[in-house]
Amino acid sequence: MNFKEALEKLNIQEYSERIFNSSSTGELFHLMDYMQLAELEDVSWFKCWFCEVVKYAEREWDRPESVFQHVPRLLKESLTA
Repeated sequence: MNFKEALEKLNIQEYSERIFNSSSTGELFHLMDYMQLAELEDVSWFKCWFCEVVKYAEREWDRPESVFQHVPRLLKESLTA
C-alpha cells in the first residue's frame, strides 16, 4: 500500500498535502506511520478521531502543522488514557 492509498483507506485524503509538508526539516518518516495505520482491519473510527486531534492542535499548538508527525504517539496516548 502506498501513501495515497493509505490516506484513502483512512478517509483523510484531503489532508495529504498538509501531512506531506508538515515536517519543518523535510523529513518524511512519518508518512510510513499512515501506511501502517491503514493496515488495521477496522479504520472506520479514525477520521473522526484524527479531525478532532487536528482541530485541537490548530487551537492550542504553536506549530499545529507538526501534529501530523505525532499521530501515532497521540493515538497511543489516547488509547491508554
